[in-house]
Parts: sequence; C-alpha cells; structure tokens
Amino acid sequence: MTNKLEGRVALITGGSQGIGAAIARRFAAEGASIAIADIQGADAVLAELRGAGVSATYVPMDVTNPTQVREGFAAASAELGPVDLLVNNAAIGTPVSSIDDMTIEEWERAIRINLTGTMLCTQAAAVTMRAQGHGNIVNIASNVARRGLPNRSAYVASKWAVLGFTQTAALEYVSAGIRVNAVLPGPVATPHLDEVMQAHARIEGRSVEDVAEDWRTSSPMRRFIELDEIASVSVFLASADSSAMTGQALNVTGGLIMT
Repeated sequence: MTNKLEGRVALITGGSQGIGAAIARRFAAEGASIAIADIQGADAVLAELRGAGVSATYVPMDVTNPTQVREGFAAASAELGPVDLLVNNAAIGTPVSSIDDMTIEEWERAIRINLTGTMLCTQAAAVTMRAQGHGNIVNIASNVARRGLPNRSAYVASKWAVLGFTQTAALEYVSAGIRVNAVLPGPVATPHLDEVMQAHARIEGRSVEDVAEDWRTSSPMRRFIELDEIASVSVFLASADSSAMTGQALNVTGGLIMT
C-alpha cells in the first residue's frame, strides 16, 4: 500500500512538541519529508524522525516575523525540496483574562501569533505551491472557533478569525490547485493545556482538578482528545483522500461541536 504523503515535503509550525510533533510523526510515517519550524529547537523530534530514516530538518522561525518566515521556507525547500504541505499549528492559548482586565499587549500578542502568523506562513507557502500547481494547507484552529469561552477572548477571537481566513484562502487559491482546510480540536491533553487550566483555576477561584474534570467531561465522549486523533485528521486533509474538500473545518471534539 502506498503511503498517503509519499514524496511530499511538509513544513509544520510549532512542530517541536504537542500537536505539531504528533502531526510531524504521522506525516513522516505516511512518507513525507518534514521541516519543523519553531522558535525553540526540535532536537528530540528530529532525532526520532531521523532515527526512523526520515528526511527531516529544523528551521528557526518566529511566525510573526515576515523575514524569518520567508527565510525558513527557503531553507526548508533548499534542503528537502519545494514545500507542498503546510500545517499552521504554532499558537498560544493565553492570556487567560476577563475582557475588562485584558491588556492591549496580551490581546495583540495572541492575535499576532495565532492569526497573523497563519497569514504570513500561508503567503510564503503559496509562492512555492502556486509554482508547482498544487499544495495543501492545514490550519489548526480550535473548537472555540465555533463558540465562546469565558476569560479567553483573545484566543477565541483569533481562532474564529483563523476559520474565516481558511475559507477566504481556499477561495483565493483554488484556481492554483491549492486546498486550504482546518482542524478544530477539542481539549487535547498536553503540557500547554495543563498551564491553561491552571490559569483558569486561578482566575475562576476553582481547583485545577475541577477545571480539568469539567473540560474532560464537557463532550458526549467525556474524555480529552488524543494527539494522534488530531494527526490522523490532518493526514486526511493533507492527502488525496480529501481531494474534493477545500475551505472546510473538521471538528475533532468528541461531539462537543457538531456543526
């Protein structure tokens, strides 16, 4: 059986840990070469991938810096070949703050990383993809792209915007053979989620255990989402299995969001 991403070159932002690292592993298992773009090193993931015989590289990238984004894509393409898969995964889940207490610095940082970073990386990827006549972009949004969440206005606003950006990019790039889709994860058990739940507990005057239990049981499946479940849907959207889909947003939320 042919691997679904054989011969493809994928750049994954925020790929050194969590969801990004899980997607890198699954894309590699499906035959893709992997460029991990992150503000921190990716030694552990790279060692794992290279140990399995995968062509993989690390490119330092602050997704909010246009120069670093352009240089990162150029470096990845020079080493692995033209990038034809992009996963916009780099994001922050903070600040955890009421609207009344939100600072402009906190607000702008969340929008800059989660939304502007997605736009800049999409711009850079589209240059190469358009030249090749094909490409796939997968944006990692969130279940809160379709609902509100108290004390997370900046994060929620940025993820709603990512969904609108996904649909607009899909329309602009479809004639170039580029598909753009999104994944909307429910709460995924990662160290970053632990940090966010701790912040919620502080601001809401509750225990971390109570917050975690509420979030764990908020969906009909009454559990957190697994990293590999997000990676599996990302492979689907990046592969020919979803060839008739663009501008779509797939809920991976255990039933928390159904529309």
